[in-house]
Amino acid sequence: MAVLDYSTINEYPTVKVIASVGTTQQEITLPDTARTITVGGDAIIYLVLSGVSDGAAVPTDRIEIPANQLLEVSLPSGKVQRIGSVAIAAASGTANAQFILEAK
Repeated sequence: MAVLDYSTINEYPTVKVIASVGTTQQEITLPDTARTITVGGDAIIYLVLSGVSDGAAVPTDRIEIPANQLLEVSLPSGKVQRIGSVAIAAASGTANAQFILEAK
């Protein structure tokens, strides 16, 4: 599985549809200018904020997003150290995920 590199995105909002996400981590690099990410899918999706490793098993420290729901996560700005990437994974089988980046 290859890392999805969104680090150069600078137009907001940006919507990405990620098809056939499996049960291992799909890493997504974030642009420095993104302040909010919103994630959801057509099946249960896990969002991993720490312990991100593309292709690895999903850690127990994760957020479960119910099918057909969206979860918004605010990212810090300023001098606070923030995460540079997140990962998503399907709880079982595969899922089609929506990944929204905003600068708000």
